[in-house]
Amino acid sequence: MIVDNLVLEKCIGKGSFGEVYLTSKRGSTEKFATKKFEREQIEGTEAMKYLKNEIIILQHLKHPNIVKYDDVKKTKKHFYIVMEYCNGGELSKALEKYQAKYGTPFSQEIVQHLMRQIISAFNYIHSKKIIHRDIKLDNVLLNFETEQDKEDLNMLKATVKIIDFGFACQISKSGLQYSTLGSPINMDPIILKKLNSTGKKARQLGYDQKADIWSLGTICYEMLIGRSAFDAEDMEDLVRKVEDGTYTVPTNLSREVISFLNGMLQYDSHARLNSEQLSKHPFLTRDVRDFHSIDMKKVEKKIDAKGLNINVKKNKSIWAIFNSEDEDKLNKISGMNPIDEKEEINNYKKNDSNESFSNPNSSFPCTNSAYNGPMLPNPFQGIPGNPTNQNIQGMEPNQSQSSNESDYSFGGGIFG
Repeated sequence: MIVDNLVLEKCIGKGSFGEVYLTSKRGSTEKFATKKFEREQIEGTEAMKYLKNEIIILQHLKHPNIVKYDDVKKTKKHFYIVMEYCNGGELSKALEKYQAKYGTPFSQEIVQHLMRQIISAFNYIHSKKIIHRDIKLDNVLLNFETEQDKEDLNMLKATVKIIDFGFACQISKSGLQYSTLGSPINMDPIILKKLNSTGKKARQLGYDQKADIWSLGTICYEMLIGRSAFDAEDMEDLVRKVEDGTYTVPTNLSREVISFLNGMLQYDSHARLNSEQLSKHPFLTRDVRDFHSIDMKKVEKKIDAKGLNINVKKNKSIWAIFNSEDEDKLNKISGMNPIDEKEEINNYKKNDSNESFSNPNSSFPCTNSAYNGPMLPNPFQGIPGNPTNQNIQGMEPNQSQSSNESDYSFGGGIFG
């Protein structure tokens, strides 16, 4: 199939709204992934709004661990969104294959390698005052150095690429967002509470970039353990388990990785580390050979037949799980004290001007402090229904279906 200068070679994935094709361009050997959408199915829908939102946001993000947007084309019947191609598919499927092949989830060394890249990407995303709002293993793609590395699942030779920014938004001046978007199993407890309550009090609960941090904790846990931190049979069971707040880790994990998880999986968002602090955490900065085993005597009261029990409501310090007498000293040395979130928001208000790029074609107003490059045109100019509000509400989380037909799909959110 040929569309303008694009050669759509073969279908490599399917979703609710279309297909993904391995693509090349005439006169070039470089490979791309092209999402093909039926205009009749998508125009005028909420999904179209999120698609436009994703494209405009990706135009402003340039990072080695974020998938690159290349182009958009339209015909009478279809939209074609051209993106960077990643040969390893979704991280969720790579984990499944790895467990089937080697009989174990990823090692701490592999998780360290992957999380270094993921945290780097989110440190950049959050520096742009953006919240992703749908972080899950399905929304992380892999690119292996060689086909042999891909076949062997050599995860230490994999580069991660964050995808699916359809639900992403720029943080408001208040520092908070209120929409209920995302995937429940990876969802910040505040958003989960909003999703499952119709009361006025729940609707007034807001969240900020720390919501992404909770989600990062859930995917880190899943890579290490091979299942969700709060494995649940249904939504009611999930809410109950998250509100209870207890998850379990094996006692053979290092002190560094348990502390890393504890820095993200905090019920109170104020107690979570931010992405910059996570990038400096000992789990990411130390050699895995220098990691420390946990002192079983100090945590014996928290151990049962399943492992070491950690509660997201009780261990406010990242080292508290170890009952260390030198906790304050450890925090100061490592620079891991959670910062005051109110201070963060006030600094944002103080340092960020009210000016924005006045591009009439853009539905994603980037503040001057968030983006310093040239303004890019809205690729959907002239298409009916172009959104003017960056914070799109009304879509139920996890509304779409994911395909099991290949390793390469539309990701989550509207593309699942």
